[in-house]
Amino acid sequence: MKFFHYINFILIVLLLIGICVCEEVIVSNSLKDIQSKCYEIENVLSELDDLKNMNITMKIDNLEYVWTEDEKAMCLLVNHKNIQEIGQEIAKLKLYIASNDIDAFRVSIEEIKFYCHSYLHFMGANLHNVL
Repeated sequence: MKFFHYINFILIVLLLIGICVCEEVIVSNSLKDIQSKCYEIENVLSELDDLKNMNITMKIDNLEYVWTEDEKAMCLLVNHKNIQEIGQEIAKLKLYIASNDIDAFRVSIEEIKFYCHSYLHFMGANLHNVL
């Protein structure tokens, strides 16, 4: 009879490990995708001297759409308060396009990349999540 208790315990631990690995994959892929989109925006921005450009506007809209979709999935896995700064910075990007403030726009892109980089370090699977 004790044998079945050990089997159940092992199955529960394996299930928890599987859930944590899925969380890690979803969160890291989402944040890496946002980071890569920020690099694309920076590349386009380096060629332009004005923010009021259709290419920049479309890239920001795409970034916002991807973030909204990723945020819905990540809200189930991580605390929403931990990731809301990225959404706020994306909203600021749209304001900077309207006012054509290129310096603040660049700072906001750097902030998004910084948040993504920082979150990649602490939003991973670890033993505390399993327990």
